[in-house]
Amino acid sequence: MLTVENTWKDVEQSSVTVAVLPVGATEQHGTNLPLSTDSLIVSRIAEAVADAFDAYLLPTLPVGSSATHLSFPGTLTLRHETLAAVIRDVVDSLAQTGFTTVILLSWHGGNYVVFDPAFHEDLRQRHPGLRVLVPRNVPARNEAIAAAGFSTDEWHAGEREASQVASLRPDLVGPNPTDAPGFRERLRGVQVTPETGFPQDVRQVSPMGSLGEPSRGSAAKGDAFWAVYLPSLIESLQEQLDQ
Repeated sequence: MLTVENTWKDVEQSSVTVAVLPVGATEQHGTNLPLSTDSLIVSRIAEAVADAFDAYLLPTLPVGSSATHLSFPGTLTLRHETLAAVIRDVVDSLAQTGFTTVILLSWHGGNYVVFDPAFHEDLRQRHPGLRVLVPRNVPARNEAIAAAGFSTDEWHAGEREASQVASLRPDLVGPNPTDAPGFRERLRGVQVTPETGFPQDVRQVSPMGSLGEPSRGSAAKGDAFWAVYLPSLIESLQEQLDQ
């Protein structure tokens, strides 16, 4: 695996042709999880993927599309077209310097451009010889959720993300989670984004930011999630690469 801590000569002399680009976010995650939650999670995924495929691991893009959280201080956002342009420029750079496959990763639903078929078609037209992949891993995710024993409804900053962060960086999980059970009922009559169905202003639904029950999270549940999710994701990506 290569990273930006290698030299350009290391990259040139290697046989690495696959690059992994994690796209993160900086946005509120309730009262006890860090603004970097999505970036922490996707960085862990990207590290495992890059290691499995002996790839070039790029730095995680720290800001994504998070406009629905802007009523919470500390949140940063890019317009969708700006995020698309940044990813496009990075992919252009990789294609120009000899990479033949780029794996795009995102854990944050607001970064839906990563999964947009029209965006991928644009990349294909720009670079006909370049493969740009995103994981088709819904079964892997559902299996991992079941294995971890997550029992609560969650949309954002709940039991799952609290557990994932507790597993990765327990020092960043604060002592005062604020649960928001029954949040779906409060979605009625609230304006939502057409792309994701997420409330346009999360604070209208949850004044403290969580859409779930982070108090139920634990490092043990996070460990169980990763133990199932990462191998299954890598297997799924291998199947895509073999096609």
